Amino acid sequence: MAETAAGSGDGAGEVGGVVEGRLGKWVNNQRTRRSSLGEERVRLLTELGMRW
Repeated sequence: MAETAAGSGDGAGEVGGVVEGRLGKWVNNQRTRRSSLGEERVRLLTELGMRW
């Protein structure tokens, strides 16, 4: 889910040139929308170690 940083940003949120902010937003969105996610998706995320 992370992508390589491009351009001359200030480096905020970057580790080794990888922007981690988008992954954090995605995880937060999944947590927020848990009640509307399908059972299979919740099960798969839980198996991956998702902390709800």
